[in-house]
Amino acid sequence: MTDKHSGFFMGLISRNEIFFWASVLLFFGPLIISYLFAGFLDSILSPVLNNFQQKVNDGTIKLETASLFINNTSVAIYIYFGGLLVGIVTALLLIINGAFIGYVASKVPLGDFIIFTLPHGIFEITGIILAGTAGFKLASIVWHFLNDVTKIKRTISINTQIAYLLKANYSDFKDSLALFIMAVILLIIAAFIEANLSIVWGQYIQSRL
Repeated sequence: MTDKHSGFFMGLISRNEIFFWASVLLFFGPLIISYLFAGFLDSILSPVLNNFQQKVNDGTIKLETASLFINNTSVAIYIYFGGLLVGIVTALLLIINGAFIGYVASKVPLGDFIIFTLPHGIFEITGIILAGTAGFKLASIVWHFLNDVTKIKRTISINTQIAYLLKANYSDFKDSLALFIMAVILLIIAAFIEANLSIVWGQYIQSRL
């Protein structure tokens, strides 16, 4: 990454630091809790995991780049646009995805889980967290938009009101969109690695241990 791009990324994260760390907490908190207390979640998450495994086995879910990308991006889209509901859906989806991954990790040897998921997991989880950051940014835009609507003078024309609201929130919207686009790029990389490299990598590492 060039200094220019690195500076852009760090500036983006810095401006949205509170949303970034909220996403990290809402993802990794449930992940850790779910891993440590998986037994208490069996009645809820075991059927979900079994259904997922069944879909993989019967080919409904294909471990191919396009299929994995569509699946992961669908999750990211829901997380992002969940911000339109003041971030409630964004928060819930981060919690659910974190908890599910923690639960899955508890059902296999931890070493194997790390070996087989690390190559693509770095990009996939970062992408999900950035989608969450973008979703919370979008939620803040909605909040500020609604707040501004109540403060605009009613003597101003509708067109002028709309122009003001769009201008006031334009830079924030650019940030949310940039974060979401970065999330999608990372998910493309994650899908390619998971479909083509993760299993080979995991098997190679296992053979060397």
